[in-house]
Amino acid sequence: MKVVVVGGGAAGFSAAMVAKRTGADEVVLIERTDMLGGIALVAGIGMVGSGAYMPLTEERALGGASLYDDVLYPIATHKEVTMPGLDRAMLYNLTKLDARMQRVAKENGISVMLCKTVSDIKMSGDSVKAVILQDKTEISGDAFVDATGTATGIKGCTEFGYGCVGCILRCPYFGNPKGLVDKKVKTLSQLNAHGKPGVLGTSVLVPIASLSEAYQRQLKEKGYVFMSIPEGVEPDMDRAKRAWSYQMPLMGQPLISENLLIVDVGGQVKVTANGSPRYARSLRRFAGLEDSVIASPAVGARGHLVFGLNVVARKNTMEVDGFKNVLCAGTKAGTVAVIDVACSGDLAGYNAVRKARGMQSLELPKALALGAFNSYVGQQIEARTQGGVPKSPLTNVDTLKSLGVYREKNEDIVSEVKKAGLEGIFNRPVS
Repeated sequence: MKVVVVGGGAAGFSAAMVAKRTGADEVVLIERTDMLGGIALVAGIGMVGSGAYMPLTEERALGGASLYDDVLYPIATHKEVTMPGLDRAMLYNLTKLDARMQRVAKENGISVMLCKTVSDIKMSGDSVKAVILQDKTEISGDAFVDATGTATGIKGCTEFGYGCVGCILRCPYFGNPKGLVDKKVKTLSQLNAHGKPGVLGTSVLVPIASLSEAYQRQLKEKGYVFMSIPEGVEPDMDRAKRAWSYQMPLMGQPLISENLLIVDVGGQVKVTANGSPRYARSLRRFAGLEDSVIASPAVGARGHLVFGLNVVARKNTMEVDGFKNVLCAGTKAGTVAVIDVACSGDLAGYNAVRKARGMQSLELPKALALGAFNSYVGQQIEARTQGGVPKSPLTNVDTLKSLGVYREKNEDIVSEVKKAGLEGIFNRPVS
């Protein structure tokens, strides 16, 4: 029994790991570029806020969270940082991510195919029989997971952004991202604050060595630096609105909006929060950043990639309508933050094995945070078929409370998983 996962980012990796651990004889992970990680290669913030620790605990109780326990925590620069206004956060080393992911995947018997783009699919009725690569090679399988993300490459970045900015997707070298399901099903777009399709990426990366020595010391000790906005520096509000996200209420807090936040992500800092899109073009006017240089994206302060253009309406099981044996995960499925993406990948990988065995897919009960949130995002996608898809964070405590699933105590979180009879399901063979 064989599962094929297309897209080697956080969601695709998670799906591949769970598929292998739950009984797939063979798992093939196909990645368009020469590195695993996808957008997680420039994320660096594994979790932020108290709300993130609840779903992680729940996912571990389910037997998942391999991305965190096998990859991110072992390469963390700061495992738990308390930042004013942002509560707890976990930061990981971007430069070690790809190597760590490849090593863990191979140790678990996953076949990793790099620099391979899926150009087409071979179908029989509503079932995919194989994916066809650009070199005409066919990779057959019993079940497939589309974790290819929501960027459309140079076309989308030109139409809705500032053109190609040399981001981590590196489309001029590896070709534009391409999904399994895009031809057969209608995809949807998230809308930015201008009401236009597509959301602009925010954060930029700056080498730590280009910062002042005082900031370098503070980053090593605390993991972050807050700095106030210099007098006379005006925010770039057009870019900020293009980068509208679920974090806007949080980022509107004076502590965030009136300061710039940089965090240690291993050899580089991530200029993040609301300050990045607003002040990316003004970094050298900040004390301590006079010698700073933007290392990613390649064109510096010009702009960023556009994503959110290819969201798929899907079931709560991660199955895609119109296909008998295809599931989706990650931003393709409407999730956003690294923890959201990883959890969706775990469920997609598990259900891929169930589909391959001819079994009914699992829908996580809504008494669990992951089940309630997954349904909540799916409903949002359905409700916005004509108007785009809003971003929704699993890490938002208010969202979890509104769904009636927020629990502070670890024992209560684990108890709910046990009550549902789902303890460890993502880490044992499907039967």
